[in-house]
Amino acid sequence: MAFVAAVIGSIFPALAMAANPFTTGATGLSADTLAMLTPVAGIAVMVVGALALFGKIHWMWLIGVIVGIVLLFGSDQIVTWIRGLFGV
Repeated sequence: MAFVAAVIGSIFPALAMAANPFTTGATGLSADTLAMLTPVAGIAVMVVGALALFGKIHWMWLIGVIVGIVLLFGSDQIVTWIRGLFGV
């Protein structure tokens, strides 16, 4: 069976160049996680903003929630920006 796979891979090299399953799975998991967390993030900003408005918590909590959301949803862009700075 391995011999047949090797022969087919040498005849049709495009079939031997499959994508890494872990990369595809990680990308899909990241997209699913972000899709689920988007409404949760919006609700969190509204709840913490209302609590800060009524004086139940300090305004720094709202700033912390917003910074956390920016870091969560912007992590790919931040990594790309840092890699671009160092030429990697």
